[in-house]
Amino acid sequence: MRMDREHKPVTRGVLLACAALLLVPATVIAAPGQGDAKKTLGHVLKKTLLLFPFDVASTMAPNAEELSGLLTDAAGSRLIATNSYAVTTYYRAWPPVARLHQDQQLGEADVIAPFAEDNRKSVKVAKLVGYEVVCIGSVDDYQYNETDKQVTLTVSGRVIVVETGQVLKNVTLSASSVKGGEKSKEEELNLDAGRQAMEKLMAQLAPLSAVPTYVEPVKVGPKKKRNTDWIWGLLAIGLGLGIGLSGGGGGGGGGVEGPPAPPR
Repeated sequence: MRMDREHKPVTRGVLLACAALLLVPATVIAAPGQGDAKKTLGHVLKKTLLLFPFDVASTMAPNAEELSGLLTDAAGSRLIATNSYAVTTYYRAWPPVARLHQDQQLGEADVIAPFAEDNRKSVKVAKLVGYEVVCIGSVDDYQYNETDKQVTLTVSGRVIVVETGQVLKNVTLSASSVKGGEKSKEEELNLDAGRQAMEKLMAQLAPLSAVPTYVEPVKVGPKKKRNTDWIWGLLAIGLGLGIGLSGGGGGGGGGVEGPPAPPR
């Protein structure tokens, strides 16, 4: 009977401690890093696109290479702006192409301009290097009016699916430069005409309004560690209370166990 009374307070303290533990939310004991495993697939995957330099015949313009570079850069900037393509600009010394040429999987005619005369040429190269889409273009007509000091260009561009050879879009249009003065150079005028032409061409070839809206992925960081000091404090209080009551109750229990001895 005495032992039951002595241990009863201890049992009460242990029960308080257990109750505190039952109040602990399950998320407190979650394994670290579990929050990192939650991902959302909200992003839009981009297709890989190989952009070939726009063809400009050396006999057309005195600065054919510079004009080709301007047209190609304008096309690349617009394609990137659509956020639908991961764009790579082709050049002959590009390591994947150089290896294929060295291994004779690509012939000499495959790696040099012109590229827009035959769709199969660009598709062949892109397929071997593992790209999904190609963009090719060319200056089809070049007119320089010496009297008005003005250049007019006819430019075409195409976007082609590598796997099937399907032409997604094919646009051809003309644009003219501003009329220059007596000191205007032909090279400056054809570059101006090129900028005008590409602005209109790429607006049709890669319209921004037709691009799917990009959805930013939801970032789920690691869960914040909750402060559990109060739990351990409550546990300590419960245990301390149990021990204290055990000690005090034991003494009190001893005094109450039997009636005091009668006076002699």
